[in-house]
Amino acid sequence: VEVFALPMVSFTAPTDLCLDAGVLTGLGGGSPTGGVYSGSGVTDGGNGTNYSFDPAAAGVGVHVITYQYTDENGCIGSANDEIEVFALPTATFTAPEDLCLDAGVQSGLSGGFPAGTPSVTTGIYSGPGVIDDGNGMTYSFNPAAAGTGTHVITYDYTDANGCSSSASDNVTVFACSIEITDPCACLDNATIIDLDAGIGGD
Repeated sequence: VEVFALPMVSFTAPTDLCLDAGVLTGLGGGSPTGGVYSGSGVTDGGNGTNYSFDPAAAGVGVHVITYQYTDENGCIGSANDEIEVFALPTATFTAPEDLCLDAGVQSGLSGGFPAGTPSVTTGIYSGPGVIDDGNGMTYSFNPAAAGTGTHVITYDYTDANGCSSSASDNVTVFACSIEITDPCACLDNATIIDLDAGIGGD
């Protein structure tokens, strides 16, 4: 009677990834070819060479992917490797208070959480009239550049795993109702009692 050795099988899983990375297709890593892949989020290609992995189906956490190979003698060998699916960060953002068109540039604004750090820019603000400061923490808002109306400001955050999340909030820029020596009154303000300083008023 002949006793056959088990086949030498190796397998390397793909790199860790975020929950929203989408389905990865055409993956391999198993040797010798001709085997079957299995595990959470794994769909074997049925051709002995590749498989797909869906991080959303696998879920957050560390998962074991197995590659099993059967040789010409019917002997089976297998190899495992782990892949981690990272959760997405939860970003929140609160926009500044509504303001008038001539309020001037509002600097040093924040409102995004979690915040970044000066050494690693992890938070970015964007939107009409927004200038991100490039430090991951603050931004400036120019109401004149944004123009009158309601504008969406977005905060995008990327964590240490490279996973991203975003949050948005609205800020409204009001037009001026009248030219006066003091900063203009917004169209949504209460009735202006003293109009003597105005230009063009009745």
